[in-house]
Amino acid sequence: MKETNPEYKENKEDFFSKILKDKKPHKSEFIVTIVVNLIFLYIVNNLLSWNLSFIAPSFHEVLWIFNISIVVTIVGNILFLIYHPRWFRSLIKIILNILSFMVAYYLYLVFPFILNSGIAILVKIVLILVMVVLVIANLVEVVKLIIGLLKG
Repeated sequence: MKETNPEYKENKEDFFSKILKDKKPHKSEFIVTIVVNLIFLYIVNNLLSWNLSFIAPSFHEVLWIFNISIVVTIVGNILFLIYHPRWFRSLIKIILNILSFMVAYYLYLVFPFILNSGIAILVKIVLILVMVVLVIANLVEVVKLIIGLLKG
């Protein structure tokens, strides 16, 4: 019976409009993201040489997907500085979410960490949760992309 209630329908519409609503992008956000990712690129590529006790030598097996993901994120944000309509941002975010999913997946698969078993299980659970969240985020971005293309 809730579906016939106009207040329920209004709340449902508000819920979906809040999820699908994009905030107006600011160029400073893109610049900060570029700088942070350049720093992250340096860190990721130097982790093995820093001989950290919790990073296994197998980290080099996931380095390639980290590098691809970070570089594409930097390029995507450079593109956002120039061109950022809603549909384009959604398209780039879909690509970035897929790459982030791949990073989490390969981290889970290779698990290049030296941790005690309790913490290792916790980290694996977190990686699984991250993958689930990224799938949901991608579904939302696909809907945003479709709406953005339909609105023109």
